[in-house]
Amino acid sequence: MEEKKLNLFEKIQLVSDDIGAIEKNLTVGAGKNSYKAVADFDVIVKVKAMEKKHGIISMAIKQEVVSSETIQYVDDYKHNKIKFVDNIKMVTRIYDLEDPSKFIDVESNAKGIDGSDKGLGKASTYARKYALLNAYKIPTGEDLDDKKSDEITPIIVDTKRDSVVNYLMQNQDSKEKMLQHFNLASLDDFTPAQIELVYNQAKKEGRI
Repeated sequence: MEEKKLNLFEKIQLVSDDIGAIEKNLTVGAGKNSYKAVADFDVIVKVKAMEKKHGIISMAIKQEVVSSETIQYVDDYKHNKIKFVDNIKMVTRIYDLEDPSKFIDVESNAKGIDGSDKGLGKASTYARKYALLNAYKIPTGEDLDDKKSDEITPIIVDTKRDSVVNYLMQNQDSKEKMLQHFNLASLDDFTPAQIELVYNQAKKEGRI
């Protein structure tokens, strides 16, 4: 009797059954803000093995950067800090290797936050990991509802002041003239009205 061929959904269910749960063995962060997470390596290794066993394969076929921004904030020690935040949307496709025309797409969203330029890479890693966890219904013991999100105090960035200060710092003659004109001791002493005047004039002359 010929063995019945399994369809893609049945294969996905077998992968899910064989993987079971993956325990959180990765500590992210330090101190009171640290938390336990599932390592991307653990997820990929287990998923690859079970996909190979049951004749399916998953791969990211599309990644879209939804937004990228720089956030300035004040940490617990009252220091000004900068974080680079990247939000992405990824589509992961699961193929049936016996018939590659059969596939399903899993969409995932993720945010990568980093103090340098690794936010996009982190977001990609998270999106891939969460797509697989969701597609194969892999429990991790992680309940996001029982964690209070950290609060940060944002700084309102005065872009006009930053533009004026940066311009004057690079042009010492103009800096001295402006300080003398407004009878100021330093660039920090500019009032909002004075910043507005200098910005508009420099903008009009194409210097900013």
